[in-house]
Amino acid sequence: MFKLNSLLLAGIAVLPASIALAQTADPLPTVEVTVSRSPRQPQVSGSTPNAGAERALATPLAGGVVEGQALAVQRPATSDSASLISSTPGVSLYQAGGVSSLPVIHGLNDDRNNIVLGGVPITAACANHMNPPMSYIDPNAVANIEVLTANVPVSKGGDSVGGSIIVTPRQPVFAAPPIVTKGPAPAEGPFGPGVIASGSISAAFRSNGGGFSLSGHANVATDHFSLVYDGAWTKSGDYHAGGGALVRSTEYETQNQAATLSYRNEDQIIAFRYAYQNIPYQGFVNQYMDMLGNNANTYDLSYKGGFGWGQLEANAYYHITQHYMNFLPDRVGYVTAPPTGMPMYSTGQDYGYAIKGVINLGSTDLLRVGNELHLQRLNDWWPPVGSKMGMMCCSTFQNINNGQRNVLGTYVEWERRWNQQWSTLVGLRNDTVWLNTGDVQGYSMMMYGMQAAAFNAQDHAKTDVNFDATATARFSPDAFSQFDFGYTLKMRSPNLYERYTWSTNTMAATMNGWFGDGNGYVGNLNLKPEAANTIAATARWTDPSAQKAWDVKLTPYYSYVQDYIDVDKIGSSGKGPNAINILQFANHDAELYGFDLSGRALIVQTAAYGDFSISGVAGYVRGWRVDNGMSLYHMMPLNGKVALENVIMLFGGRVTSAVEVQAAAVKSNVETIRLEPTTPAYGVVNLRTSYEIQNLRFDLGVENLGGTLYYNPLGGIDIADYRAGANALLHTPVAAQGRTVYGGMTVKF
Repeated sequence: MFKLNSLLLAGIAVLPASIALAQTADPLPTVEVTVSRSPRQPQVSGSTPNAGAERALATPLAGGVVEGQALAVQRPATSDSASLISSTPGVSLYQAGGVSSLPVIHGLNDDRNNIVLGGVPITAACANHMNPPMSYIDPNAVANIEVLTANVPVSKGGDSVGGSIIVTPRQPVFAAPPIVTKGPAPAEGPFGPGVIASGSISAAFRSNGGGFSLSGHANVATDHFSLVYDGAWTKSGDYHAGGGALVRSTEYETQNQAATLSYRNEDQIIAFRYAYQNIPYQGFVNQYMDMLGNNANTYDLSYKGGFGWGQLEANAYYHITQHYMNFLPDRVGYVTAPPTGMPMYSTGQDYGYAIKGVINLGSTDLLRVGNELHLQRLNDWWPPVGSKMGMMCCSTFQNINNGQRNVLGTYVEWERRWNQQWSTLVGLRNDTVWLNTGDVQGYSMMMYGMQAAAFNAQDHAKTDVNFDATATARFSPDAFSQFDFGYTLKMRSPNLYERYTWSTNTMAATMNGWFGDGNGYVGNLNLKPEAANTIAATARWTDPSAQKAWDVKLTPYYSYVQDYIDVDKIGSSGKGPNAINILQFANHDAELYGFDLSGRALIVQTAAYGDFSISGVAGYVRGWRVDNGMSLYHMMPLNGKVALENVIMLFGGRVTSAVEVQAAAVKSNVETIRLEPTTPAYGVVNLRTSYEIQNLRFDLGVENLGGTLYYNPLGGIDIADYRAGANALLHTPVAAQGRTVYGGMTVKF
C-alpha cells in the first residue's frame, strides 16, 4: 500500500514539470473524429467516428447524460462515482460503502440494471456486492455517464430488467495532422513537431470524516498515437451524523490507476486500456462484514472505425477481482468473533467481447446489429477459524464453488425517421444464459453435512433463453415539444448468489445479501428469469428560441414484472425486536409505477449581478407484489431537489454559486417480510460555489448546512452500531451524513 501511494504521489509530483512544456495552456477542445474532419483543428479527441448523428437519433428522452459542468460541480464533494448520477431523473442509490453505492432505476436495483464501465460489464464478486461496477473508477477519471431509464433500446444492453448506465472513462486527445505549407517550416514545440501534451491535478477535502482526495491526469499525443494516464487516491474516516453522533464502519481508502494507449489513422481508432484498483479497507455500516481488501485488474482492447456504409465497434476484455472481508477495528464489542475475525474471500472474473455495427440504409434508416459474449467465473470461500468445537471449524466453507455464468447476446435494431415529426425504433434481442456451479461443503459435517449433501445431489446446470423487445416512437410536432412513448420487454436471469447460495444456517445465510437489512438469504436452484413488461412515455417542452432559456421533462412509467425475484420466509433467528428473518429467493409477480419530473429555467439576466436560473428534479416510485400486495423492498418515496443558481463574471473569471434544497417524504411503504424500517420526512440545504479562471478551478461547498439528523430512505439498518453495543435496536435506519464542508482545486496544463 505504501509503495502504491508513493508511486502515485511521485507521478503526480512530476506531472507539472512535464506538462508545463506543452505547446499551449488553453483548454483543449473536443472534436468529433469524422471522415470530413478538418486538419486545421489543433487537437482531435478519440470519440467514436460518426457518433454524432447516431446519438441524436438513438438516445431516449428518459434519463440523460452527465458530463462537463454537471460532473465538475460534483467531483469535489464525493469519491463515489455512482453518486455522480444521483440527480438524474429516475435514479436513486442504495447506501453501501463510501465508494460503493448501488444505483437504483425506477425501483429496480443493482444487477437489474445494465452497467458497463468503459466497455466492460463488471459483475460484483462479493456476497454483499461490496464491489459493484461503478466502484472501479474515480469520479475524476469519468468523461461522461449515459443513463437510460425508460424505453431502453436493445442495443444498449440485455440481461437486465431496469435501465442502462454506460460509463465512459476519460478519452484520448490526438494532435492534428501536420499541415503541408510552403516556405519556412512552422516552429516546433518543446516535444518536437506534432506532439502535444495536457494534464491536470485535482485535490479535495471533506470535513466530515476528514476525507482527502488527490488525482492526476496526463495525455501525451501525436496525430496517430496517444497515451493517457489517470491516477487517484482517496481516504476518509468514519463520518458523523446530524447532531454529532459517530456512524461506525463508514471509513474507506481507495486507489485507482489507469493507462490507455491509442492509435488513430483517419477514422480508425484502436486502443488498449489497463486499470488497476486497490482498496485496502472500506467500511459497510449496514452489513455484518467490512471490506479489508479489493484488488482488481482490468484489460480492454477496443476498436472503433468509420466506413462508407456506417461504423463498427468491437472490444475484448478481461477483469479479475480478488476480494477479502472481515471486521474493521471500530466494530468493537463484537465479542463472539474469534481473534482472527471471520475471514471470507472471493475471486471473480469477467471476460468476453462485444461487436456492434451501425449500418446506414439511406438518409432515413439505420440498422444496428451486435453480438456480445460475457463469461463470469466466481469462487467464494470462507477459511475455518476458532477452536475445534467452534461453529466455523474445521473445513473451508464453500459458498460458491467454481460458479459459472455465461451470456451470449445477439440483437438487431432498426431506426427510421419517417419525416421531420416522426421517427420509430424497433429491436429484438436474444440472451442465452448458461449457469453452473460445483459441489460445496460447510465448516463441518455435523452442522452443514446434510445441507451440503442435499445441494450436491441436485443438478446445478441451468440454461435460460431470454428475449428482449423494444418498440418506441418519437413525435416532434414543433420546436417547442417532443414526445417519446413505447413498450419494452426485458429479461434477466438470476445471478450466482441468488441461484446457488445453499445454507440455511443463520451465520452462513446472513453473510449473503446486498440489501443492508440484516436478514439472511438463501439461493434457489429453481428460480426463473425475471421478465419486465414496461410502458413509458416522456414529454419534453423546450424554449423554442435560440436562447433555450427553459426546459421541462416528464416521464410516467408502469412495469409488470413476471417472476420478479423477491423472497419467501423460511425461518427466523433471535427474539423480540432484534430478531431477523431467514429468507429464500423466490419468484413472485410484481408491479411498479411512478414518474420523473425535471426542469430548468433562466429567471433573469443582469449586467451587475449575473444570470439567475432555477433547476429541479423530482421522482416517485411505488412497487408491490401481486400475490399479497406487500410493498417491494427499498421503494423510494416522493423526493426531489431544487437549486437556485447564479453565474457571474468576477475578477476575470467565472463564479458559479447555488443554493439547493433536497427533500424526501415519509417512507411508509416498506416490505414487512424483510423487517424494513420506515423513515421520517426530511429536508436539507446545500450550498456550493466555484471559481474558474483560465486553467484554474476552485470549489467550496457545504452539504446539510443545518446539520440535520435524517435518514436516507434506502440506507438500510445500522448493523455496525448494534454489533458494537452503541445501539440497542438492530432495525434502526442508518443516519445520513451531518454537516460537511468541502473544498477542491483543479489545475489544468
